[in-house]
Amino acid sequence: MKPAINAFFFYCFIFLSPQLVLAQTDNERTRGFEVAYFTGYHFASNPVIKTGASLNGIPQGIDISWVQYGLKKEAFSQSFGKARMALQARIIQMNNVDTFGYCLGILPSYFVPLLNKQKFQIGMKLSYGINFNSKQYHEQKNFDNRAISSGVNFAFDWGIHSQIQLKENLQLNLGTGLYHVSNGSLKMPNGGINIIYGNVGLSYFPHGKNGILIQKPNYQISQKKLHYMLNISGAYRELGYFNYITKFPVFTISNNAYLSLNKLYGIGLGLDAFYDATQVLLYASKLRISDVAENQKYFLAIGLYNRMELGKLFFPLGIYHYLTPMKYVKEPIYVRFGLGYQITKHLYSGLFFKGTINKKQQLQSDFMEWSLGFNL
Repeated sequence: MKPAINAFFFYCFIFLSPQLVLAQTDNERTRGFEVAYFTGYHFASNPVIKTGASLNGIPQGIDISWVQYGLKKEAFSQSFGKARMALQARIIQMNNVDTFGYCLGILPSYFVPLLNKQKFQIGMKLSYGINFNSKQYHEQKNFDNRAISSGVNFAFDWGIHSQIQLKENLQLNLGTGLYHVSNGSLKMPNGGINIIYGNVGLSYFPHGKNGILIQKPNYQISQKKLHYMLNISGAYRELGYFNYITKFPVFTISNNAYLSLNKLYGIGLGLDAFYDATQVLLYASKLRISDVAENQKYFLAIGLYNRMELGKLFFPLGIYHYLTPMKYVKEPIYVRFGLGYQITKHLYSGLFFKGTINKKQQLQSDFMEWSLGFNL
């Protein structure tokens, strides 16, 4: 799992390096701490093997966050308001703790305000980090935990959150969203953890939080722009379960044409080309990669591409459908999302996730892509 750890620290650096250039004026008044109670509903990826009973349940935990408002770069503040960034530690006692154990998530996060009033803000919270799991799959000792088979995993949190100003130095926080944990099929089994959650908590700013930090964003652009993106990605995955696991590389060429509607959001179309044996091997547990002919590994897919931009960071979200005849495709719909960083005006890098909507209508991890691309 060393690549996962390296990727995590790389993206922590991307998220947190702006703290090195914080506004010098009144900077202590921008920092605070947040504590929140976390609970929700865990949709387990499999039932108990012996009885067929559901492993769904209610986990609970606590979120502890370091919070920072405001960046030094004035151009960023004029477009996106005073940035609310956080580094969050999430500790969860899973339901069926003997099976699923505890989760410890370390999550850099960013809050995108949609409604921004003096004493009330509501918006999207985006978090992308790493999750440590105390219990993993074991053939003899923990067979029912087919959600997680590795100690270190990727974590993604997307939700709607709000802050209500109670006093100058105190905020009430309310939120709901999806928390997803998996290893991107670097190791099987990997059904993933999916929790629909709610949380409630308080933020405390020792030196107060003055009104100047609530700055209305201005996402407007003078002219809508059409962009084209191309990236070439490499991935590695395991597929199958138990004694029938096969390992193989995957390669992707992604093309996206999108229209920037404003500084925050763009929408367009995506076309993916894959060199990937997954569809042939799905639900054929005794097949190996050597059983798949070369001409069965080529696939095309088309989809709706969405892109959110925050300075040099961008968050793509695409929903795709394979164009290949359905007799060759066992799971035709997939999503792609992740985190990218614009290195130069035309060159970017990213860590992106591909997940299939399986026959149970669950999001199933396919693989993580380490990508390098360019855009126009």
